[in-house]
Amino acid sequence: MDASSIKCMFEELKVLTLERVSEEKGCSKRTVQRQFAKLPVLRSYNKNSRYYTLSSIPEFNVEGIWRFRDVLFSKFGNLRATVKSLIISSERGLSGNEIGGIVQLSPRSFMHHFRDLEGVLREKQGGVYVYFSDVPAKYARQSSNRVRAGDVEKIGDATAVKILVEYIRHPEISTAKISDLLRQRHGCRIAASEIESFLAFHGLLKKKPDARR
Repeated sequence: MDASSIKCMFEELKVLTLERVSEEKGCSKRTVQRQFAKLPVLRSYNKNSRYYTLSSIPEFNVEGIWRFRDVLFSKFGNLRATVKSLIISSERGLSGNEIGGIVQLSPRSFMHHFRDLEGVLREKQGGVYVYFSDVPAKYARQSSNRVRAGDVEKIGDATAVKILVEYIRHPEISTAKISDLLRQRHGCRIAASEIESFLAFHGLLKKKPDARR
């Protein structure tokens, strides 16, 4: 048995275990491990990391995750490295539930292991822990984006349409004036700061409000 014969098995079956190859080839698991070391393999981050695949086989989704049946692989490597990479690269930090949704695992089964993850800051918001990069500039950006996203989620579709209509009609006016118009014309009471967050979140805020208006 050599690495090339194992590579052929991977290409046929996609995912293998040491036990499967050992039985198939009639050799010890230690021998299989030595041959695996000669190949660019990835280990699963679930199922106790028992499963392997070649790095060329997975078709990762946008978050870098590949699922083969009930076995999960990450382009970042193990679960710890994956969670850290997802948090640091996120636009607005991630809650435990958001991380669990991405990696397709219950956060209760693993997040308690990452309370003191290097490079990550954990902060309690609204009764849940949110994870951010601990780099000050990155943290400030993620935290600000999360506040904006929270404000956006408070705005219903009907109100969002009204904001956009007034903004398109009067692109030069301040968010405070838009707030006044919404209250006067539509009976909507929404703070200028929430309107600013909404416009900024959607990339529509081109300049700071003019305090003279």
